[in-house]
Amino acid sequence: MKASVTEEGNRLILGGVVTADNALALRQQGERWLSSRTRGDRLSVDLSAVESASSVLLSLLLCWLREARRMNLTLAVKGASGQLLELSRLNGVSHWLTGPA
Repeated sequence: MKASVTEEGNRLILGGVVTADNALALRQQGERWLSSRTRGDRLSVDLSAVESASSVLLSLLLCWLREARRMNLTLAVKGASGQLLELSRLNGVSHWLTGPA
């Protein structure tokens, strides 16, 4: 399934399969959404419709999380699969997806 990003207020819904071919466009769409938010907003990215975990998906999420932090926004990741959480743990970045332990 093709990857998609849907904006619903303070929630960004990511769906489909994130690949190297579509990651840049998804990143840019997410960053435009972040830039339209107000400093201090509490936002979330919903991953429940994402079909597979990969290092490309993890990289995309980290880009969004860093950009949100730079803009003084709070961005929480919701609906991450066990596979994505394990991948983030193996890469030493699980705290970015789950918050402090």
